[in-house]
Parts: sequence; C-alpha cells; structure tokens
Amino acid sequence: MKKSVFYSIVLAVIILTIALLPCKSAGQTTLQLKISPIGAHFFKEPNKKNFENKIDANATFVLEPCVILGFETYVVSDILCVRGNFGGLSDAISKPGLFMQLGLKVRMFQIYRNSLSFGAGLMGYGHECWSTVPNYEQEHGWVQNGKWEYSLGFLADLEYAIFLNDKSDIMFNLSYGYQKKTFNITIGYRYWLSSIIKHPIKCGSCPFTKTKNSWKK
Repeated sequence: MKKSVFYSIVLAVIILTIALLPCKSAGQTTLQLKISPIGAHFFKEPNKKNFENKIDANATFVLEPCVILGFETYVVSDILCVRGNFGGLSDAISKPGLFMQLGLKVRMFQIYRNSLSFGAGLMGYGHECWSTVPNYEQEHGWVQNGKWEYSLGFLADLEYAIFLNDKSDIMFNLSYGYQKKTFNITIGYRYWLSSIIKHPIKCGSCPFTKTKNSWKK
C-alpha cells in the first residue's frame, strides 16, 4: 500500500466520522474505560515465533496488556450510536502500539438491567517497527514511517452490559481487531455524561431504558 493511499484513506475515515456526529450533543453520550490483559491468536501468523510473552507453546494466547478509552453518542433513540476508541498496548513482541477505532454500535436487545449490543468499524493501527526483531518475516499491509509502522483494518465486537445506576454500567466485550488477527475479551466501565434520550421510541411494552433521572418504562 502506497503512503499517499494510506493517508488518503485515514483522512476520509476522519471526515466521514465527523460528518456522522450529531450537530447538537442533546442525545445520550458516554465515556468508557476498558482493559484487556491477553490477546488470542487463533490464525496463522508468520511472526508467532517472535511472540515474547506467549502463555502456551503455540503462542495462541499472549500477554498483551491493553488500555482503551472510548466515547459513544447515540443518534437513533438509545439503539444506534456513533463511537470511537483510542488505545495503547504492549503488543505480542513487547513493542509499544497504538490504535484508533471509529464506527457504529447497535443494541440488539435489552432485558431489565442487561443488554447485548453489536459494534463494528474501521481501525487504524500503529506500532514500533517489528523489522528490528531477529528472524522477522515481512507482513503485508504495513506502511513504515521512521521507527513506526502503520496499517488499516476493522473491528467487530459483542458487548454485554449491566446497568449499575443512572450514570454507570459495567461492560464485557468479545472483540476481534484491536490488533490484526487477534481476539480480546475486555472488561470496562461506562459513565453517562448525558442519559437523555433525544428521540425516545413510544410504546406500551418497551424494555427498561435509561432516561434523565432513572430507568423506567
């Protein structure tokens, strides 16, 4: 991938995300903090032999401590939101890495204090160059810039959330894509800056949903 093409795609993603954000921040908005200690590598990767912190002999499970900061802004009731995540980690070969995710999340169903959602979006990756590692095999799709290299990908995840109170939720996510060809399980905390539903769905038998002051029908 040529550098000019790579940077053009990144710029297009940023512009598209800004365009999707609501003009007025009147709907529900959240901030999030997530952590993930381990990455799961189920696919064939040419540099598994270089994974320093592998837990098993086949380097399927690797210690890759990761911290993720995120936000969500709902654009359709309390069902569909625009979201972004920014994270840092020590990757599979103990190099520092960063990533940024921009995408959408939809709530599939909610039962009392429990909800299940699906999210997906584009990813931008960066890590310190792996080419300095002995026996490194070149991987396609990365663009080098000085001592770092960058790539694009995608993320998809399932999120199970438990309502604690009107301002707080606990979340558990099964995610694919925080690093290429990698699965993660994260645990996180979500804080609601605003729990006002901009366009509530009117019905006589809706599940519990967040409102300004409490959860109610």
